[in-house]
Amino acid sequence: MEEMYEVLKFIEHDAHCRQSMDCIRGTVLLSYLKEHTRIEKTVLFSWFRELAVSVDQYHRSRNRQNYRYLNPCSIVVSDEGRLFLLDMEAPDNEPAMKHMQNRAVRSHFVKPVYEIGVCRNNEADLFAYGRTIQFVLAYTEVYPAMKRREEVCLSRIIDRCTGEARKKYDDMRGVLRDLPAVPKQREYSDECRAADGRGSFAGRRMPVILAGSAVCIGIIIAAGVGRKGLVESRNAYARERKAEQQAEQLAEQQEEDQREQQEEQQRKEAAREKENEEAKKMLLDQAIEAYGKVMELEQDQDKLKEAGMKKMELEMQKGDYEQALETAGMIAGKTGGSEELEMLIEDCEKNIP
Repeated sequence: MEEMYEVLKFIEHDAHCRQSMDCIRGTVLLSYLKEHTRIEKTVLFSWFRELAVSVDQYHRSRNRQNYRYLNPCSIVVSDEGRLFLLDMEAPDNEPAMKHMQNRAVRSHFVKPVYEIGVCRNNEADLFAYGRTIQFVLAYTEVYPAMKRREEVCLSRIIDRCTGEARKKYDDMRGVLRDLPAVPKQREYSDECRAADGRGSFAGRRMPVILAGSAVCIGIIIAAGVGRKGLVESRNAYARERKAEQQAEQLAEQQEEDQREQQEEQQRKEAAREKENEEAKKMLLDQAIEAYGKVMELEQDQDKLKEAGMKKMELEMQKGDYEQALETAGMIAGKTGGSEELEMLIEDCEKNIP
């Protein structure tokens, strides 16, 4: 479903580049690929080039500062089929930012050393660009199928971006120089007819798992695409997916065990509190009963009054104000009452509904 997004646009002026902002209707790349798993090769190669140009323009307009959030959740496919970078400083793009804070997204598209601040130049964005190309190739079916040299070219670019190759890129201009050319219309038409004649779509595609209620990215094929072979990539994916599932199951079991321990601890604490309350109530009843016995047996009026008033205070503490008033009547009948007794009676009457 298309929505409105605030995206970055750039204005070239000689060797300088200035950033601007625009609001366009489109779809986040990840959501777009969920509904369009088969992509024409001309579109795909144009996307790779458009994305590299946008990232390079961002770097030049921001004094080589990294975009930092490059991944399929931060790229918008416009209704015209062009790619744009989200403006991550726009308040309306906050939902997309939340998706990018997901641990799975960060673990696959954020260069690890960038987290601790030792990343040189634009390595963080180059790494994310390589992983994004890898993700798109793994997720989509390219039509017509890529040629061998195109697969090898893209695989080499991915390796140089992610650091798998010995020689790394210094900036996005190196990527733009090495990207395969967008097929010309005549060449593209010939390839399409040839593919139709074979009656099959032989594009490269790998499954990518989407998990969770929000858009979440699973394990991306670490083996790359093209030159390492379809079977090897699938096997690598299967191994990593199995390991991920085992880790998820272990994490879920640990959470369940922790939750059960917390619930058991809460039950024990509730039981102890109940036992303590019952013990306090029993001691209170015993004390009330003991002072009642004293009132029955004591002949000395002062001691009888003292015992009676303590009994009355305990009954008030228990909340039995009517019984406390009966005790006050007994005290008054045997001792004639007092000012302190009158104050207790007044407190009782205030608490009786």
